[in-house]
Amino acid sequence: MDNLKVEANDVIAEYREKNSQLEFDNTVLRLQVKKLQNKISELTAEKKTSKKGNK
Repeated sequence: MDNLKVEANDVIAEYREKNSQLEFDNTVLRLQVKKLQNKISELTAEKKTSKKGNK
């Protein structure tokens, strides 16, 4: 029975470690997406401004 508890604790610890890594990766990806969205907005705004200036 103790072996099962130790094995279960190992599995839980491994799951938590992987989950933490996934949460971290997810946060990094969200930040990258936000930066890319800001850059797209910036470039889109520049394009609109230059079109208005050319008219």
